[in-house]
Amino acid sequence: MSILQAYEVYVEGVKSTKYVCLKDQLLLRIGGSLNDCQKIYGEIPYERVIEFIDLENSIVTRSILVLREEPSLKTLSGYLIEEGAQVCLQEIRGKFIYFLINEGSSIKRGDIVAYHVTGKLEVRNVISKCEGQVVLVVDMPWETPRKAILVVISGEYRRVIIGKSA
Repeated sequence: MSILQAYEVYVEGVKSTKYVCLKDQLLLRIGGSLNDCQKIYGEIPYERVIEFIDLENSIVTRSILVLREEPSLKTLSGYLIEEGAQVCLQEIRGKFIYFLINEGSSIKRGDIVAYHVTGKLEVRNVISKCEGQVVLVVDMPWETPRKAILVVISGEYRRVIIGKSA
């Protein structure tokens, strides 16, 4: 379907079996005790992240961590999108969708970000209406025709590096 990499998504205040804990200004991924955490972010299935974005007003409703694991390192890298952040949303529909970008890509208005195949099997370019950093590419394969939402932030987001607990 695309060149997308595997990302983990954590949302502030969500119950889960795997968490990221903010403690003493450090973020740490943990699976155990949440004691002494000033904030917790619970892991959710990637596709559910759309529940934490106000689609009508294009605003993030809870802080979201998007992380990519490097198996050879003892850390995860990614970024934090703060609650209240304004985002640009672009819906893409088609029988098949092929992305040319992924999370972390920088795009400009007018860039070709994907191709989609129509019901008549025509291949069409998807031109970006957004400008900034791609923070999420949410695929919804259960929709007919297939649907995806591209989430781009042009404002503030923080890059983070998170340690893995033992």
